[in-house]
Amino acid sequence: MSHIELVDVSVHFESKGSTSVAVDQVSLNIEKGEIYGIVGLSGAGKSTLVRTINLLQEPSDGQVRIDGEELTSLSKESLRKKRQNIGMIFQHFNLIASKTIAQNLEFALKASRYPKKKRKERVEELLEIVGLSDKANAYPQKLSGGQKQRVGIARALANQPEILLCDEATSALDVETTEEILNILKHINQQYGITILFITHEMDVAKKLFHRMAVMEKGQVVEEGPTFDLFANPQVEMTKKLVSRALSLDIPGKLMENLEEGELVNIHYQGSGAYSPIISTLSKKLDVHFSIIHGKVDYIDGRALGVLLVHITGKAEEIEKSIHLLADDVFQIERVSQDRTVTEVTEYECR
Repeated sequence: MSHIELVDVSVHFESKGSTSVAVDQVSLNIEKGEIYGIVGLSGAGKSTLVRTINLLQEPSDGQVRIDGEELTSLSKESLRKKRQNIGMIFQHFNLIASKTIAQNLEFALKASRYPKKKRKERVEELLEIVGLSDKANAYPQKLSGGQKQRVGIARALANQPEILLCDEATSALDVETTEEILNILKHINQQYGITILFITHEMDVAKKLFHRMAVMEKGQVVEEGPTFDLFANPQVEMTKKLVSRALSLDIPGKLMENLEEGELVNIHYQGSGAYSPIISTLSKKLDVHFSIIHGKVDYIDGRALGVLLVHITGKAEEIEKSIHLLADDVFQIERVSQDRTVTEVTEYECR
């Protein structure tokens, strides 16, 4: 049984006699203990969808089930209890400025009727989990953005939830602070087995955090699967567009002017192929010269995915031969023209 199950969920908004569709018949299954992501551009319907999971936004159609229990059929009291098992982290921290960090957390515990005698101990536990034990008596204005979001995480964990919903939880943070928050979420997931559903438009977050993910466009899920698979071999245009931003190598115009001869190619590796000495092997076999212009390797869910930009010079027939031999041994290879247009040569399964 899935931990979270959405069945044909739709959300419609009425305004001045017209109807807009924010979410359009979305079905998803999220397993217990996984980190699942939903990505897409602004206006894709991601935030509206995630709010249906705890019924902050009631669906117009479809069903939302947690552990097989349909939420829309629950009484108000049963729904309140169910919501205590669902923590939520927002883009903006929403801390009470007039209260200390400890008081902010205690307020959350009080609001959920957490036993009064146990609140102080629970606050201390929460601050330790997010590494802010020394900030208990500080006020929000004295904290950095990353520290405020740590408090947001601690507050979401107050009632020991089984599910954590994160709505653009890192988009207001810088790169280094985002990395810290992602590491905390990974730790929480591994240590406590909490199911995390994370909404973002940042593909760098997706490749570092998610086990599986769905891509949304115009209210619909257009592609879904393991995160590595969607980055390595996207099937639909929206996924390709999002992934290309995260993996492509930007080529300066000045560089292109100096590469009039030969061929410029993008080589994509994945899995064990990222470690193979293919270029050095070919350079010994063929009368061509390889110049590595740029490259990087990402590790997505523990698996390597690499991109290498290579300039090949030599006789035309030898260059052509080298490109097709490369294509036989890598996942994907693309020619890059002088106007920086990318054309795929061919695509093979990684060997």
